[in-house]
Amino acid sequence: MWGLRSSSRPTKHSSPRPSKDDTVAEAYSLTWLMWGLRSPSRPTKDSSPMPPHVRDHSTDEYLAQGLFFREEAVQVGKTITLYFPLAASAPLGLLPRHVADSIPFSTSSLPSALARLGVATNSVQAANMEETLYMCGLPPKAGEAKFCATSLEALVEGSMAALGTRNIRPMTSDLPRSGAPKQPYTVRAVHPVDGSSFVSCHDHNYPYTVYMCHNTPATRAYMVELEGAGSGLVVTVAAICHTDTSHWDAEHFSFKVLGTKPGAGPICHYLPYGHNVWVKKEANRSSS
Repeated sequence: MWGLRSSSRPTKHSSPRPSKDDTVAEAYSLTWLMWGLRSPSRPTKDSSPMPPHVRDHSTDEYLAQGLFFREEAVQVGKTITLYFPLAASAPLGLLPRHVADSIPFSTSSLPSALARLGVATNSVQAANMEETLYMCGLPPKAGEAKFCATSLEALVEGSMAALGTRNIRPMTSDLPRSGAPKQPYTVRAVHPVDGSSFVSCHDHNYPYTVYMCHNTPATRAYMVELEGAGSGLVVTVAAICHTDTSHWDAEHFSFKVLGTKPGAGPICHYLPYGHNVWVKKEANRSSS
């Protein structure tokens, strides 16, 4: 989220980046989530590509208004207004590990990666790649597990290391890849997930699938079945509720959308299409 980023611009292609003074893992959680939703397609009639450094805040605000909700809304019979964006696509998809590992993946090796993948230096895609590599290169904060995965094997192995066990399983939202317009959804069922720490992984704009993953301390997780009031669309979303917001930026979009402030209560969001959360199998128990 923009409220969690520094106002400086290190390069001509760069969007405002997270402040080096950020010390709370939850801040990265929402920063990485929103970066994963900032695809070249805008949630308006104008769907022309737009590089990250020229996108305005209205796009973020539009996403935020259909992304965040209060935890008390996670009850059968309650109504939540949500917006499901068009899923971003990686042209090359999820690469086999040996192929992904052979492609340079760092900010310093960006020119080599561009040449290997046939991406023009001054293109929108090159700027998006630069941003993704920058975010992946940020060092983890104290007590934070953070990694980027460029293959399924790396995704699973990184999640196992972060959770400290080989017994893990993924949670994903069952959503239409084409997205869905903003509308009220009625909660039909709620399945809590045991545990207070998970690994969230968000796919980002890159020629092939890249996941940015981080642990999510001080959280509660749910699988929530919803039915759209206007279209009748039925979806099941993985929902994450951050229980400690006391150190979040007061200007964070979630506070504006929900009319609250840091430390006033949990802030929840769903996982968009393609994003996933990894949980410990032995700590997982669902109930209605």
